[in-house]
Amino acid sequence: MPRITQEESEARREEIVDSCERLYASLSYRDITMTQIAAGVSFGRANMYNYFRCADEVLLALLQREHARWAAALEELAGRCAGMADAELAQALAHTVEQRTTMLKMLAMNLYDMEQNSRLERLVEFKRTYAQTMEALRCVIGTAKPAWSEERVSAFAFAFMPFLHGAYPYAHHTEKQEEAMREVGVDAYSQGLFEIVRSCAFSLLQGE
Repeated sequence: MPRITQEESEARREEIVDSCERLYASLSYRDITMTQIAAGVSFGRANMYNYFRCADEVLLALLQREHARWAAALEELAGRCAGMADAELAQALAHTVEQRTTMLKMLAMNLYDMEQNSRLERLVEFKRTYAQTMEALRCVIGTAKPAWSEERVSAFAFAFMPFLHGAYPYAHHTEKQEEAMREVGVDAYSQGLFEIVRSCAFSLLQGE
């Protein structure tokens, strides 16, 4: 059987991740299996194990791709954010984040399990992309805030990133969650993801 090219191998990997992304849009994390993922690709299930050992590794790869895409958006923003006012910069950051709802959902609900259940080599791949994302975020803030010290730029990043890990549930409520909140008389947080992220970013940019 002929060996596939590197390009074909990368295409197969992306096909696996694409199949997982489609499932994650409608199924819970716990319900996604390698069998289901395999049903959405054009090659045999056995070949999937050349790339990923388990569904958690595929999900981690999906999260890695989301981070890579966000990093690309941040790098683009870094190229045009010099001189931006705080309100404008907060809005621009929020726009980069609102497009990554899959990333935010995974961070809020599934990150620990995905990391714990993946092989070290897959976790290292993810952490490498995560580090690139953090550097892209620092670049945006450092460009827009040239008077800020490296310490203050890092303080922004390490406040903003943990905030993002909890942002999704405040912007997306299930019917059951809304019913429970009505039962106890708690008002559901009504702002959307864009408004939540913009408000946080603006507060951090204004903080002394």
